[in-house]
Amino acid sequence: MSWRDSLRTKLMLWFGLLVGVLLLLGFVAAFLIARQLIIAGAQERTRYEAAQTAARLHASMESVRITGASMIGIFDNLALDREATIKTLQALLDADASTVGGLIALEPGVLPDGAPMAYYVGVERRGVADRDLIALGYNVAQQPWYRRTLSADKPWWSEPYFNETAGGHWMTTLNLPLRGRHGARLGMVSLDVPIARWSDLVQPLHRIRGQRPALFAPDGTIALHADPKAALKTTLDGYIAVAGRSDLQDMSAARAQGRRFAFTHVLPTTGETRYSVLEPIADTGWALQVSMSHKPLLAELKRTIVRLALIAVLALLLCALLVRRMAARITTPLSDLTGSASHFADGEFDYPLHQTDRRDEVGVMARAFDNARGSIKRQMVEIQDMSTARQKLESELDIAREIQLAMLPGARVLGTDGWRLQANARLEPAKAVGGDFYSFFERDSHTLWFAIGDVSDKGVPAALFMARTMTVLEIAAGLGGSPEIALKEAAQRLLEGNDTCMFATVLCGLIDARSGEFALASAGHEPPALLGADGSARFIELPSGPPLGVAVAEHYPIWRGRLRSGDALVAYTDGVTEAFDAEQRPFGNERLLASLRGTAEPGTLCGNLVADVHRFAAGAAQSDDITVLSLHWSGGGDDASGMRAALHFLAPQDRARLPDVFASVEAALAEAGVERERIGDVRLIVEEVMCNAIDYGGQSGGHEVSLELGIGRDRVDLLFRDDGRPFDPLAQAPPDLDADVQDRPLGGLGLYLIRSLADEAAYAREGRYNVLRIVLLRPDAGE
Repeated sequence: MSWRDSLRTKLMLWFGLLVGVLLLLGFVAAFLIARQLIIAGAQERTRYEAAQTAARLHASMESVRITGASMIGIFDNLALDREATIKTLQALLDADASTVGGLIALEPGVLPDGAPMAYYVGVERRGVADRDLIALGYNVAQQPWYRRTLSADKPWWSEPYFNETAGGHWMTTLNLPLRGRHGARLGMVSLDVPIARWSDLVQPLHRIRGQRPALFAPDGTIALHADPKAALKTTLDGYIAVAGRSDLQDMSAARAQGRRFAFTHVLPTTGETRYSVLEPIADTGWALQVSMSHKPLLAELKRTIVRLALIAVLALLLCALLVRRMAARITTPLSDLTGSASHFADGEFDYPLHQTDRRDEVGVMARAFDNARGSIKRQMVEIQDMSTARQKLESELDIAREIQLAMLPGARVLGTDGWRLQANARLEPAKAVGGDFYSFFERDSHTLWFAIGDVSDKGVPAALFMARTMTVLEIAAGLGGSPEIALKEAAQRLLEGNDTCMFATVLCGLIDARSGEFALASAGHEPPALLGADGSARFIELPSGPPLGVAVAEHYPIWRGRLRSGDALVAYTDGVTEAFDAEQRPFGNERLLASLRGTAEPGTLCGNLVADVHRFAAGAAQSDDITVLSLHWSGGGDDASGMRAALHFLAPQDRARLPDVFASVEAALAEAGVERERIGDVRLIVEEVMCNAIDYGGQSGGHEVSLELGIGRDRVDLLFRDDGRPFDPLAQAPPDLDADVQDRPLGGLGLYLIRSLADEAAYAREGRYNVLRIVLLRPDAGE
């Protein structure tokens, strides 16, 4: 056996895979937990650093505010003159480490000399010189920042600006209003602080890897920023718009509202994740942002995980080798068994088998192999015997199939020079033998008996019941009775001793080969189809009785019709309509009619229909027997009257539905071009006969009333049949039309009307049927 397929290799691989999956899950869990802890710690540190730096900035800004407030307090309390004011401001500025200079501006009349004052005091040791702005011609009183300060109620910080006179540095100024004891506006004091001062206070934040500070002035100007294109060149909102930093919009809103804001955000441009804290610097309007990137935080964690993963892989390989070595001790006996099993697979059942003396699982398996070897030998003998028996059974079934098919009649042809009847059939059982059958034989030189049936089961039981059904039907038909009598006799015979409760649906009938007239009776079978010479196809609405073997019906209704030249009557079993394709869709009635419409030759009609069924099934297993029977009639031409094929109408049991039948009769007459006058006469006759037959038939339940309508060039033939009590309407005495209406007996006028309208009329009692024939000549026949 190849090492790739050996059990020890598989054990090693599966063990390695299991341990590897566990290690992977452990690494993933450890990484996620460590990542969360690192990020949470970094966020806490970022919040702390932001708060501490904001406190330092606020302390420096508060120191500047105290310096300005001290100057205002000294000026108000000591009423200083010009020189004293300047010296006092110099002393305060020199003591404040954050300021590099300051301005004191006073309105006229404030100083003892009454002159205005606008003097800038610089801290010389910080590189800023004194300047008398009035002497330099600088009009302080017209400056917006001066007017704003005079009207202000509290100090305010300016936006960063570049100060040429203060050494060419970026500055921000704290402006404080100077008021008198009664609130008079005396002037202002302003103190300049270099932006570099704030930068020095923020500098410790740069020492933390991945941390970036930003400082925003009261109106949103970016005073400090990691991006040199943003610092001291734009506002926060401007930077958001230009740089596409939509992730900072909420922070900008928080800065404008002067509230603290902490959030995690992703840079739209790089996808980098950051955690930022916005810390307002008290009420100064300034705000500090401290941002921490996740990337450097997690870099070391990833490197640690990679190192641990390499160590784990090495440990995994070492464990796998140890497992393989241990598995070799276990699998060596199994390899021995495998070798023996390979000989068994080749049929060498006497090959030596070792390891049977072991007391572990391998020994149990070896002894099981030994028992299996003996069992296989015995089963092989049994299989050989079963194979011989199966071959014998299949041979017997083939013989039974041949016998069953030999029971079925071959094609029949009855005919002379004036008429011809062809009978064909096709049967394909789903198994070796089946339950479908068909039969036809000549009663005389011009009458053919035919039948088709389907037994409720399949296989040998159905074949035996089918043989019995065919025998009983042929005996009953040979006695000369009608299809109804044959079905009743067969139903009685098949019900006797039918302990298996099997049954058969049957359609049987007689056809006169001279005229094409036929009679049908059904015992629960599918309705036959009528294939016209013009290619049309339709089902015959045939009333039915119960299947044979279930019960004996009082009667099986007979349906009568006539084939015209070129017509065919087609009967079939449900194996045709219920044939399923691979998607479990049935062949169905519509496909059956469509297949018949495409068939022209009588000899190929049955075969073509069966072939269409098989094409539709497309390889799906045949689920039921398939049987088709066809009767094709051709006459020597129309008779002297040019009579068309008979149309059959069956009166409904519900008298209220009779108008539908009358309307159908009128439609058929109109379609054939019968004169309107004659159509009215036919309507009167049909209505009178059918209503009388239904109302006075003498039966407690519904009974059969039918009309066969024939339309010729010069005549209309009406043939009425009903199974009521015997009654000859033509034998009734005519009513006395000269008598007074009040003296006449009721009834009789309808029958008189029929005799008056009919050109020919005849009555006969045929079996249990009243048969009334009426002929009406067409007045325009000679034109």
